[in-house]
Amino acid sequence: MKDPRNLTIATLCVSATILATVLVLMQLSGGSPVYADSPSVAGDYILITGAVSRTDDMLYIIDRTAMKMNAYYVDRSHRITLRDQADLRQLFRKR
Repeated sequence: MKDPRNLTIATLCVSATILATVLVLMQLSGGSPVYADSPSVAGDYILITGAVSRTDDMLYIIDRTAMKMNAYYVDRSHRITLRDQADLRQLFRKR
């Protein structure tokens, strides 16, 4: 191990092994996380994005004056499709 090339090769092998182990453990940890972005407010509307999967997203638009929310699905080809609508007054009414 007196040759500096051997030490470099050994260090690179150990680093590659550690990185490969971390990669495998991350893949095996399971579950697909859902990420939400910060809301954007424009007048009477609030826009929020959220990840459904690694490749697909949802766009939520809340109309504050009408108290309604629309959920739009955004797929890989950037097509936007209305998925659901909700009346926020009914969802959050006092019981």
